[in-house]
Amino acid sequence: MLRRPFVSKQHALVPASPPARRWGWSASAPNARWRAVWPIRPKATTPPVTRLLTAVHADMVGYSRLFQQDDAGTVARLTALHWERFVPAISHFKGQLVQTGGDSLLALFDSVAQAVRCAVALQCDIASDNGRRPADHPLQLRIGVDLGDVIMDGLNFHGDGVIIATRLQAVCPPGGVCVSRAVYERGGERLGLATHPLGTLALKHVAHPVEAFVLWPPHEWPPAKTTRTEAWESLPGQTIA
Repeated sequence: MLRRPFVSKQHALVPASPPARRWGWSASAPNARWRAVWPIRPKATTPPVTRLLTAVHADMVGYSRLFQQDDAGTVARLTALHWERFVPAISHFKGQLVQTGGDSLLALFDSVAQAVRCAVALQCDIASDNGRRPADHPLQLRIGVDLGDVIMDGLNFHGDGVIIATRLQAVCPPGGVCVSRAVYERGGERLGLATHPLGTLALKHVAHPVEAFVLWPPHEWPPAKTTRTEAWESLPGQTIA
């Protein structure tokens, strides 16, 4: 009878031979021997790339509470919004959805103004969807937007742009779009939206203070008798690149 030697749980077990049995143990391979190996870190296919981009980080307000009230309904509604509203809107405004986390998302844009318009469009779509739902089950987003260096390392995204956008999202009032001064001066200020300055903030894990502004979507939206794409194009700042 073949016996497998004791190996610490810190090691992974793989047979040394034959190659065909690499990921399993079989009594039909009597010459196979198990050995302990340290986990091997996968090699990076491409080196990290740093670019100046506009990061949009959105997070749902009260997701845990809604999930406890109606888990299946909340997941179904969020999934529908993701594929029917969020993904098309990000694509329409020439952004790229790079990460999702259940009730949150991260998108990157080359254009500051397009990023802000997309964030406003997402809030408008959420408000429109809430108008057709019971008042006691609203979905609300907090959105943060920042312009900064983004380090792209495979499927991971780091850098000041992502970190500050995430922190601005955390302090944003539900239904608004919180932007840094860099974003406000390069795109947000020219959109003609109602603006509330938050002043200079000391954000968590951010070395320098950040001046922030909250942009509020239009009250009456979408316009009557328009498609969703036409409604997106009706948002302020259509001619801003």
